[in-house]
Amino acid sequence: MKTALLSYWQFLKYPRLLRISSSKKDLKNDFLTLLVLNFLFASLIMAIYYALLSLKLIIEYNEPDMFQWGFLMALLLGAIVAPINEECIFRWQLRKLKVSIYFVMLSLMFSMLWFTKDDYILFFGGLILLAFAIVFHIVMNRLHGKRASLAWRRYFIFLFYFTAIIFGLVHISNFKGLTFADPSFALYTSSQIFGGLTMGYFRLKYGLPYSILFHCSFNLIAIPISWFLR
Repeated sequence: MKTALLSYWQFLKYPRLLRISSSKKDLKNDFLTLLVLNFLFASLIMAIYYALLSLKLIIEYNEPDMFQWGFLMALLLGAIVAPINEECIFRWQLRKLKVSIYFVMLSLMFSMLWFTKDDYILFFGGLILLAFAIVFHIVMNRLHGKRASLAWRRYFIFLFYFTAIIFGLVHISNFKGLTFADPSFALYTSSQIFGGLTMGYFRLKYGLPYSILFHCSFNLIAIPISWFLR
């Protein structure tokens, strides 16, 4: 467990492309350790959430009822369909650096929808982001040797954390009425951001199937807990 936690921490301090590991022992150790760590983190966030709620320091935002079509459907959608879709969207591009430039661009374009509905701002903002992505792609392609290696490494650190943060912020839509105008959005999305970091780590160390498996496993445990606590 200690080795798994230390490796994870060292990676978070300096995210980088990793060689895919085929060690089943390391995979099992990482999987169980980080699954426990993510549940402990989520439990801590929930404890802070209920403490602040009881002190009336934050507003309660309700989630849509995931069980409106029954427990089995919630399990199917939440523990299988959603993890597969989300991992393919958010984690696949972590090993596709040139493709990831356009992932960042599209993420920023969709993020603008959270802040404005003005068609002109959205149109011209989208054009600017697209132009920037194309120019950035061209510039990175023209770099060679150490300069290229250093530029991609610096970009990858940004990409890794950007992906995890965007993954968490997307889940704002899970809470009715919650917007960025309320600072408590950070509390509502912090568990998902932490999960995004962990699943990104699995994607890079073991491959996309294992980030999907980790995501499915977490939700497969979390959904029954939500069912019993509702």
